[in-house]
Amino acid sequence: MKEQNQQLKIWGGLGILYFVWGSTYLAIRFMVQSFPPVMGSGIRNVCAGTILFIWAIVAKKYTKPSKKHLLTMTLTGTLMITLGNGFFTIAGKWIPSSYAALFSALGPVVLVLMLWFSNIEKPQPKVILGSLLGIVGVGILISLKKLALKGYEQYYMYGVVLMLIATIAFNASMVILKKAKLPYSTPQVSGIQMMIGGGLSLIISFFLGDFQHFAQIEVTSTAIFALLYLIVIGSIVAFNVFNWLIKVAPPTLVSTYTYVNPLVAMLLGWLLAGEELHPLMIVAGGIIVTAVALITTSKRK
Repeated sequence: MKEQNQQLKIWGGLGILYFVWGSTYLAIRFMVQSFPPVMGSGIRNVCAGTILFIWAIVAKKYTKPSKKHLLTMTLTGTLMITLGNGFFTIAGKWIPSSYAALFSALGPVVLVLMLWFSNIEKPQPKVILGSLLGIVGVGILISLKKLALKGYEQYYMYGVVLMLIATIAFNASMVILKKAKLPYSTPQVSGIQMMIGGGLSLIISFFLGDFQHFAQIEVTSTAIFALLYLIVIGSIVAFNVFNWLIKVAPPTLVSTYTYVNPLVAMLLGWLLAGEELHPLMIVAGGIIVTAVALITTSKRK
């Protein structure tokens, strides 16, 4: 009975990750309708990071970091938040949320290639096949210029480039963290990364003139709700569910969120935002999901 209840809790947690992280792409699209993208990303991460950092202190999970480790957290926070989350948020102004989710799903492919080229982990043949399939999938996505949001067709390739840079930056931070092996609690590390990366985003946003522009526009209730959803549900709640799952569930089971999230994003984008489900995008999605499934279910040496 106890084992059955634990399994129900695990699948409940997975359901939260599937839906919440799959819905954040659409929430970003709604947020940037009023908030300048870089500013919105900065506010989201500074707020979420501050809450996590305070949580780490209150729960007595905070340890004073060394200068070397603080530098590592600063670098990875910049890569993961300022470039990774920030660039995806900018692209969300021009690219459908379902499209962005498919690009994000390429993360395991990029991570495998980085770990391989940096001689940290040599991939198995199954993983190499998955990586090749992922590259094919992204090639199909890049060809679908007609999927750019109406009125932003001229920014389509900029959006694609930003998402590629964001994916590379995010996974580069994962490689750095894998090498560093920081001896601190997850809320502390994530909190510091979010505060640093989000703070840098706000500084950049200020010099871009976003604050002056923001003061002159009318913020919709939808955009405010989307921002609050991203802070509380997308960053804090889902993060803690993920943190719990990686302790109690098999890694291969937890990693299934990487190929369920795009499917959720595609469905929500179609239902709630009228995004087009182009046949080739569905084909590309199937290829990418297969690629990530091959990578995440491969047994490591």
